[in-house]
Amino acid sequence: MSETQATTSMQAETPEPVLPMSDIQGIAVPGFLKPHQTLVGVSTPNDPGAVVAFKEFLRGLAGEISTAAETLADRRRFRVAKAAAGPKPPAAKALLGIGFTFQGLQKLTPGAVSLPSEAFRQGLAARSAFLGDPADPADEGNPKNWKVGAPGRDIDVLFIVAGDTRAAVDERAAALAGRIEKAGLQVVYNENGDVREDLPGHEQFGFDDGVSQPGIRGRASDDPNDFVTTRHIAVSAQPERSLFGYPGQDLVWPGVLVLGHPATSPDPLIPGLPSPAVPEWSRNGSYLVFRRLRQDVGLFWRTMRQEAARLAALPGFEDITDVVLASRIVGRWPSGAPVNRVPLADDPDLGAQPLANNHFRFDSDASAIPLQSGYVDKFPQSKADPAGVTCPWAAHIRKVNTRDSGSDTGGRDSSYARRLMRVGVAFGKPLADRYAEPEDDPGHGERGLLFLGIQASIDDQFEFLTARWMGDPSRPKMPGGHDLLVGQNDAPGESRQRRCVIFGSGLQQASVATDAPWIIPTGGGYFFVPSIAALRDVLGR
Repeated sequence: MSETQATTSMQAETPEPVLPMSDIQGIAVPGFLKPHQTLVGVSTPNDPGAVVAFKEFLRGLAGEISTAAETLADRRRFRVAKAAAGPKPPAAKALLGIGFTFQGLQKLTPGAVSLPSEAFRQGLAARSAFLGDPADPADEGNPKNWKVGAPGRDIDVLFIVAGDTRAAVDERAAALAGRIEKAGLQVVYNENGDVREDLPGHEQFGFDDGVSQPGIRGRASDDPNDFVTTRHIAVSAQPERSLFGYPGQDLVWPGVLVLGHPATSPDPLIPGLPSPAVPEWSRNGSYLVFRRLRQDVGLFWRTMRQEAARLAALPGFEDITDVVLASRIVGRWPSGAPVNRVPLADDPDLGAQPLANNHFRFDSDASAIPLQSGYVDKFPQSKADPAGVTCPWAAHIRKVNTRDSGSDTGGRDSSYARRLMRVGVAFGKPLADRYAEPEDDPGHGERGLLFLGIQASIDDQFEFLTARWMGDPSRPKMPGGHDLLVGQNDAPGESRQRRCVIFGSGLQQASVATDAPWIIPTGGGYFFVPSIAALRDVLGR
């Protein structure tokens, strides 16, 4: 069979829809994924005259919100320019996205009450305890102490300004602020997020972030090969070509991220039922979760050092270090290289190679996949690890994406429906001495992650992953423990202690336990990201 025939055959078996790229916001498809952001939270008066002004403001702004078409074109221009001009291609105009809380939508349309998400209607602060956040009102992570989104200090609208340079973002954010002030609205939150200059792409603990993002099925035009997510696997390689964008990058049906489109089914190659678009104007919209997560870097690494020293005295753990332990808890080495592929030590070359760093399995052996570019993956391939000997079942990457493993929700492909698109960025200055005590921290601990996640269902995606998988010691499979990195334990009588099991060189088991709060929720909200048409014709009218 020729390559052309193979392409035709594949597309006949797995047709992918043309997405309404001019109506979907770009923050949802394909996602902003920019190194610099400014988040602007706005509160609006509740009197009728102010609502009219609010609607007029939105109507005028609708044509300036970055669409999926604009964002995809920007990403493609960036890739071409980077390949031609080196690591710093010319900066384009910053992108702009917008989302509304439930109370913000209520001020604009009575139809807001018809949105079926109970989580969205209640809001993040009200759902905080369900997620495992601290219930003690004196705790920093309790909603009463949040810096944004605390009860009584509500946000109606969240703007996301994202771009390639801080200057481009600042310019567009300043112009937006002027228009917000002119419209009589109040800015109640404004914060910058920027990629680390010392370790681009890494979060504040020092681990490469965003390696495992889902790809979205669908085309940007009628061109049969104009896929929103680039396909890197050779046409001759099936079923991998139909399952992945980059090797290991799941292709999810658009309804997993955008309302009104085919979602997942038991067979990842076959579209499922559309995600509900109720009311009708919610079609082509998405839900956005914003979590301001403060990371106590010094506490994290001091805990890793202490636990590694304790474990090193046990048989089978003689060679463990703080970096090895932390990498087991994450499931990747600091470079982004998966521990399943290089169990003994980090491999920065593997971590930096997107055609290899996300290609691995858990329950079965993996093998190299032929790629369209001709690139040959010569790094060690992952070996079957069904019991979590190499990558613990409690490792963060295994808790949120079971890959080829089954789970408490079903077979190996059941995690497709739980995937979400992460479009956030780090905030604050990195901690130079990662073991520093609080008194030696010039940033006073103010660093972390502005987590932004896009999905079609807050209830079934973000909250499911947070409460049912990351915060449960027995799920998604086997009693491996909590997700020590991000999960929380709010079980009565357990003092918020998280626990997990890791294996030594001779299959010895050891428990790691801590109550150290090294990731603290300090704000956020649940937002609806409407389509351009809904913004213009419903919310702005």
